[in-house]
Amino acid sequence: MLPMPYTRTFSVFERDGYRIVDIEASVVTWGGSAGGPVQRKRLVLAAHDLDPPPLTGDLAGATLIRTPVMRIAVNDQKHEALVRALGIADRLVAVGGHESFDDEIRARVSSGEIFQIDYGWHRPPTLDALVAAEPDVLFSQMADLTHTQHLERVESLGIPVLPVFIDAEPHYMGRVDWISLTGILTGREERAKALVDEISDEIRHLRRLAESRPRRSLLWAWYRSSRDRWAVTQRNADAALIRDANVELVLGEPDDPELDSFSHLGTERLLADATDADCWMIRDPISMPVRDRNLLRRFKATRDGCIFWQHGVAHRRIDSWEIWEMGHIRPDWLLEDIVKMVHPELRDGHWRYVTPEDEKSAADAG
Repeated sequence: MLPMPYTRTFSVFERDGYRIVDIEASVVTWGGSAGGPVQRKRLVLAAHDLDPPPLTGDLAGATLIRTPVMRIAVNDQKHEALVRALGIADRLVAVGGHESFDDEIRARVSSGEIFQIDYGWHRPPTLDALVAAEPDVLFSQMADLTHTQHLERVESLGIPVLPVFIDAEPHYMGRVDWISLTGILTGREERAKALVDEISDEIRHLRRLAESRPRRSLLWAWYRSSRDRWAVTQRNADAALIRDANVELVLGEPDDPELDSFSHLGTERLLADATDADCWMIRDPISMPVRDRNLLRRFKATRDGCIFWQHGVAHRRIDSWEIWEMGHIRPDWLLEDIVKMVHPELRDGHWRYVTPEDEKSAADAG
């Protein structure tokens, strides 16, 4: 078996000159739980210059992908990041739409050089555009179990599907192993290894730095709507990232791969159990700012000036943010922000994805 130390959604092993990838994960609804049976997929990766193995025996029903793949279709911006990170964005022939953070990719989409097949978190891929793109593989985000039959239709048309469960990884470094798998598929294994090693080294450095400081506490809760609900990070990959900053995650719960990383909780729960948190991450790029200053002043984080929001590096002209693209496979970038946020003595004035929240920034967001 090839070493993939972090992922819990796939494994890779070699046999007779080819590779087998086994993928197994649940489709978890946004902010909710797994809505159906575990999804399983077996891929056989065989080089173009070798005869592929017969898909019989334990390979019956597997999907054959000839490697290295040179024409790639994706239906999520995180998949674009996997390709960009390995320097092969020129191999993209189809993407979800026109919201790519990368200017060159978006220009190729606008010119029609890259086809638009719809984003996987909305709907299954548009077949006409996908077939016209003639990809060697489709990196597919599957946000709903009803998409399964559509992906079966894609494969019946001769397009191999790689289901990407990067969001289902119970630890944030599991997302990084998807860089390694992309390297195997595209013939960029050495570059992938170098990048994974770089991320791992930086994570270790940041963890050691945080461990040298007193332990702090953090509430990570975003106001979602006028119905008095908050998206509260509690578990899994996002919670692990916070804990590795030497932080107690307020309202944290045990990890559970059958649940999303956050839950929707009411204000009364925050007031009952979270007012003593040292710091507060109060909103993401698209969350509503909190207008109730009396409510905010009941929290220690507000009174101590340790309240932040996540701007995520917005593209000024389009509906796109770096944190949800390249940032998703670079947990070291976000961990650096968290470490400096909760340990004030380590702040150096540089922030990547976060910034202090104040009345002016809340007003600007409104």
